[in-house]
Amino acid sequence: MNEVSQTKSIKVLNSRGDWTIKTYLELAGGSMGWAIVPEGASKGEQEAVCLEVNKSLEIVRGVIAPALLGKEFKSQQDFDEFLINLDGTKNKGRLGGNTIISLSIAFARAVSQSQKKEVWSYLRKEYEQSAGIIVGDKLPKYNITPLFNILNGGKHAQNKLSFQEFMLIPAKKYHISDSLEIGRTVYKSLKKRLEKDGFSTGVGDEGGFAPEGFTVRKALDYIVDCANEYYKVGEEVFLGIDAASESFYGDGRYIIAEEHLELDAKGLKDYYANLLKCYPLIYLEDPFHEEDFQHWQEATKDFGEKIMISADDLVVTNPIILANAVNNKLANTVIVKPNQVGTVWETLQFVAKARKAGWNVVVSHRSGDTEDSFIADLAYAVGADFVKFGAIARGERTGKFNRFLEIDGRNRVDTEDVLDSIRQYKREKKNGTLVRGKELKDLITNGL
Repeated sequence: MNEVSQTKSIKVLNSRGDWTIKTYLELAGGSMGWAIVPEGASKGEQEAVCLEVNKSLEIVRGVIAPALLGKEFKSQQDFDEFLINLDGTKNKGRLGGNTIISLSIAFARAVSQSQKKEVWSYLRKEYEQSAGIIVGDKLPKYNITPLFNILNGGKHAQNKLSFQEFMLIPAKKYHISDSLEIGRTVYKSLKKRLEKDGFSTGVGDEGGFAPEGFTVRKALDYIVDCANEYYKVGEEVFLGIDAASESFYGDGRYIIAEEHLELDAKGLKDYYANLLKCYPLIYLEDPFHEEDFQHWQEATKDFGEKIMISADDLVVTNPIILANAVNNKLANTVIVKPNQVGTVWETLQFVAKARKAGWNVVVSHRSGDTEDSFIADLAYAVGADFVKFGAIARGERTGKFNRFLEIDGRNRVDTEDVLDSIRQYKREKKNGTLVRGKELKDLITNGL
């Protein structure tokens, strides 16, 4: 059992210079956890409520801390459900989703410390419980691939680009360190090209460049040209878009102002279809307004065999809302942002349900992010297919990439070690001296 002995929250700055909440939680045994909560610029209408930070601090002091003091919790689910019930609203409007997720993550860190586990290892056990499966501590036999947001528009930049993110996507065959080298190389190449052509190399909220005077096609052309200098586009690297269509939608129309286009939903779908013919796009996020189920469904039916149709605002990391999207085949990929739903446990449930439906999982940051790298542990714990941490720039973005490299480096068995183990296993088996048989088998299995 994990008895809470103390909890305290303070306000700190996020990457946009806005105030956010940082929470500390201590267990009776002395283990301490902490969390800093990010905030998005583009939000789904059904996200958990984000309270003003001073209100959150007041609630922690006056309501939550007294309720938690001396109380014991047997699991992450137990802790999170206590806070959900204490809040008592559908959207966490009383205590605030930002307040609750800060406590939920802090509790996860405190318990993992008390168990002398890495955060990802603790989360993986909790995920097993949520999903009803046994993942184990061995490494996944696939690569978690970054979606590099290298050109910013929409609400993430001050330019006139309607679409919010233009992404470079390494092929799935690459290990994370190789993918980061690809992202770094193309990012630097893009910077040089922009400088050469007289465009600003200032960056948007997520570290991608935010030049003026670009259209959707011009943005994609620049990425293709820069990537082509080093890699085979359409084979080694691909492209992705987060349209964040809510930000250019109004009165039933989608306004792509930089191209002088005013489209209905069918026209926008045709626009996407044309982009898919012209560019090696494999990822399209939030292509329509979150209530336009018809065109989500049509896009998934028409494009879903070839590309990922990714739901962010449509499902807001909520396992209950996800059920409708799955039943109606509205997408085939989900974005995972813990602060959208407000607890770690609900986040794990969401991932488990997405996996059961056969959907891809993308663990994502927020535009107003912080130095907290919890989502890197989360991505590794659940074996995400992809991660969105931003560009290879800005400390709140690179910190998450670096945490992921740290986790991977500590756990991945070197290839030569595995080969040596195979050779030794064969020798000992042949000689009838399998003294280290199980140890060698485990090393071989976990390393491959």
